[in-house]
Amino acid sequence: MKKIINDSLVLFGMIFLILIVFSYFTKISDLVENGKTYLVILFLAIIIGRYIKLKLSSRKHSKA
Repeated sequence: MKKIINDSLVLFGMIFLILIVFSYFTKISDLVENGKTYLVILFLAIIIGRYIKLKLSSRKHSKA
């Protein structure tokens, strides 16, 4: 069940990120225009954070 929820959230995040990138090329609304740069930076920070967490946890498991 946890994997299904995780996969659906990842899919939702990808769709949301695609809409944000698409909004750079078309005019959707002022709210999206003001917040899209913040959201792109937030998504990149989450991706980089998860990558670093994965690398650190794999190092801990390989040492044990």
